[in-house]
Amino acid sequence: MKRILLACGLLVSSFASPGADMSNGADNFFKSDKVTAEKVTFLNQYKMKVTGNLYIPKGVDPKAKNPAIIVGHPMGAVKEQSASLYAQKLAE
Repeated sequence: MKRILLACGLLVSSFASPGADMSNGADNFFKSDKVTAEKVTFLNQYKMKVTGNLYIPKGVDPKAKNPAIIVGHPMGAVKEQSASLYAQKLAE
């Protein structure tokens, strides 16, 4: 019995690893060099603060009217993951 418990203990400890270095944030997501990004916030109809990222192709006239696409992320993600990737690629 002691051998089995020891083997399990070694197995579990071999999978233990230190977490990622988060001291400088986890800003390791894709960033396009063809678009600029800025943080935007607004209140929704229930007066709740909503935060997002606005991606604009470089060289676009900010005073001109341009088409826009709103991209939402899956509920198991954060905006910087899949939605940000798709938004940047669409903006390119």
